[in-house]
Amino acid sequence: MVVIFKGPVDKVPNFTPPQIFNNMGILFLISLMGWMPTTVEASSWVSLWSVEKWKTQSKPSLRESLQEFKVGYFTTSLLALFFLTIGCMTLYGTNTALSGNAVTFADQIVQLFTTHIGPWAYILIAIAAFATMFSTCMTAHDALARVSIDITGLLFSDLKLSGNKQIFAVSVLLLACINFTVVSVFKSNMGQLVALATFVSFVVAPIVGYMNLKNVMSEEIPIAYRPKKPLQILTYLGILFLSLFSIYYFWIVIFE
Repeated sequence: MVVIFKGPVDKVPNFTPPQIFNNMGILFLISLMGWMPTTVEASSWVSLWSVEKWKTQSKPSLRESLQEFKVGYFTTSLLALFFLTIGCMTLYGTNTALSGNAVTFADQIVQLFTTHIGPWAYILIAIAAFATMFSTCMTAHDALARVSIDITGLLFSDLKLSGNKQIFAVSVLLLACINFTVVSVFKSNMGQLVALATFVSFVVAPIVGYMNLKNVMSEEIPIAYRPKKPLQILTYLGILFLSLFSIYYFWIVIFE
């Protein structure tokens, strides 16, 4: 709200807005859609968390499940709009390029908020940003470990990995080591790391989306609980949209 009340920062003289509908602009849109408002593969994370929760709690009704989904999804969408507004009010028109260095990049992100709030809030924003990223890392490691164990268990049913707390703990630690190594390698160019992650999420989105549709349309779901025809059509259009963009992305990378 402070950003909106104070308005945008002054633009530099002769500022030229960047082109959106060219190759670089399309690549940026693809990376943006990869994580906005959240990754499509997060559906598998929520599914495994739900299964784990149902071991100690009763299954919620369809109405309760949809309500929980809507609250989470629309809250995430609202936060995405907040970040877009902050970037528009504090970065757009200043010709400021976000650094690829991890430390400098983190400092620039914190300063996005202090531009309008004031330098006094720097330490508070830094602590909040650290807490946010730390909790996000914990969430992602927990989810990826569960997904990895579940996939491995499906591929090798004799291993009996599901429900093994020791295997889960080792998986989390292993993922932490792998991610630490990746971040260390890309620490001087975080832009490439973020672009790689968002591109991968976007490219696999049509596949994950189709798998989600197949799950909710399977015989295990009662007909009354399956998506209605309009929602099915919207889902197919979304999968088609993501697929065409993915094909276009590969075209740019390979032939241009």
